[in-house]
Formats: sequence, structure tokens, C-alpha cells
Amino acid sequence: MTLLAEILYGVSPIGLGHASRAAAVGLKLREMNLDPVFATGGNAAQFLRSYGFKVHDIVSEPTPSERNGVMRSPSLWYIRYWFGYRSTKSRMESLIDELRPTLIVGDEEFSCVAAAVERSIENAMISDELELGFARSWFAYRIETKVVAWYKDLQSRASNILVPDFGEDRANLHFMSPVVRAVTRSREQVMASLGVKDDSKMVLLSASGSGIGDFLLERVVKSSETLGLKGLVLAVTGLDHGPGEGWVRYLGLERDNQDFVAAADLVVSTAGKSTIDEAASYGSPIIAIPIKNHAEQERNAAALGFSHEDMNDMDRLLPKYLGRRTEPRIYHGADSIADYLRGLI
Repeated sequence: MTLLAEILYGVSPIGLGHASRAAAVGLKLREMNLDPVFATGGNAAQFLRSYGFKVHDIVSEPTPSERNGVMRSPSLWYIRYWFGYRSTKSRMESLIDELRPTLIVGDEEFSCVAAAVERSIENAMISDELELGFARSWFAYRIETKVVAWYKDLQSRASNILVPDFGEDRANLHFMSPVVRAVTRSREQVMASLGVKDDSKMVLLSASGSGIGDFLLERVVKSSETLGLKGLVLAVTGLDHGPGEGWVRYLGLERDNQDFVAAADLVVSTAGKSTIDEAASYGSPIIAIPIKNHAEQERNAAALGFSHEDMNDMDRLLPKYLGRRTEPRIYHGADSIADYLRGLI
């Protein structure tokens, strides 16, 4: 028997990394006869609905402003985020009154966790970003100081914080290992969908689910043409148009992006954790170039030895990493988180 509305699952709609992670966990919960009800917004709502989940489109979170690969005006983003949070929290509270869930989960969607804490409802915060660091001006630092204090307080009051990474548990903090989605198509099927032979070389340009990635696309196209890489097809997800003719395939928002990550001879991405974890899981080589001043992406990229400035070194990086596959890593984060959540009900 399916238990409806036992779990209300809030998901940040910024990009699609959080939604991808939530889908992986949600599918595992469904195997346990627990069908979570999701609350998110924008493209993330459509994404989760494509898996057959019930989704409430009520979450409003602004995408950071970016130009030429540089994050701009973090102070304005913080202010816009706070107004979005306040309006979302009101809608979330109404949804909680309607559904009366036993457990509330938030994947970096904080209004549902805050509401759960205030109402003494069992809750779990899923996050791999427990530190901030976006401020670059004195005004942004002043705002960020207040945001950090609020965020630390929420972390201390949450029943459980589940981190999809490796680490040592302490207090309410529990490390669950990375979360990746299962591959649904073989490399042969992926290459056929692109209209090319299986023995062709495929580079995947995986742009952010928020549509940020033009700055990388231009450099990858230019370097590929300069190097004269023959028999190469460039698949682009997250963007629906750009330069290059014949050998570039623009796929827009691709739900099963993990299939392309697994099949790629090289992945170039904006250093989102989901894409990095998927590449490691499938053994696909990756060049991760962060948005400058985006603290989370810069930390993700630095762990792999990349920085924002590497975007100007594609002539060297593309041939260095193309086809250099590694031993796949086996991650069980989705199973671990689903098991943990089931134990909280």
C-alpha cells in the first residue's frame, strides 16, 4: 500500500542538480512503497513530474546573476533570495497544513525545513553546501554575515542533516555518500540519438540547468576547431542554440543527462556537484570550470584541480582529457538516504 503525503520533499529549483538528486532518492523511496510529494518550482517542477511524482510548484528562488562566466551582484542575489524565501515559506506552511506530513525533507530548500522545525515535525535537510562565501564587497559581506548566522542556526535546529558526500558523522550531521541516477541508455543508444556512429568521439558540454554555460561553449567550439579534432560530435545539454554547425547537437534541458555523461569521451561542465559525481561514477573524464565567485562551484572545481582561469586553456585541456576514462566509482547515496528517511517515519 502506497503511503501518500507521508513525506513532503522540498527541492531547490536553482539549476537541476537538486532535482536530479531528489529524483534519485524519490525513485528509491517509491520502491519502498513511499511516494513523496515534492514542492519546488520552475524547470525543477516539470523535471520531477516527468518521473510521475506529484509536485507542487510553489518554491521561488532566484538564479544568481552571471555574465561571461562571472557571478555578479551577490548582495542583490541575497536580497532577492530572502524575499523569495519569505513568500515561499508562507505557501509551504499552507501546504503543510493541507498534507500534514509525517516527515519533511528539504534538498537545499530551506523554507520547508524551517517550517518543520517551528512545528516540531520530524525533518531532514539534504545539503552538500554547509558553508557560504559568495560575498566580494563590504556591502555583500555585511549581508552574508547575517545570512550565515541564520543558516547556522537552522542547521543546529534541524533534526537531521544528510550530506551526499563522504565524511565523519557528528551531532545531527550524517554523511551518506554521493547521489547519482542510474543510466537508462547504452552508449550505442545515446550515440544513435545524436545521429552518429558508436565509434565517434563525443564531448558533452553540460551547462547548468539554469541555462548558464555560454562562456564555456564558445571556448570548447573554438578550441575543437583550432585543434582540428576529427570525427568529434559535441552534445550540448542545458542550452538550445549556439555556434558550430553540423558537428554540434543542441539538446536543451535533457532529463536523463546522466546517460550522456556516462557515454561521453569527455565532459565539460560548470562544476556542479551532480555532474561531477555522475562523471566519477561512470568513469568519464571531466573538465570542471566554475563560475567565478561562485563559492560552491569553485570549491568543487578546486578539488579536481581546476579553476575559472582554465576556461582559457581549452587548447591544452581538451586533448589531455579526451578519452582518458577512469575506473568507475560505485556510489550508494540514493539508497542510503532513502533508507535513512524511511527510518524516520
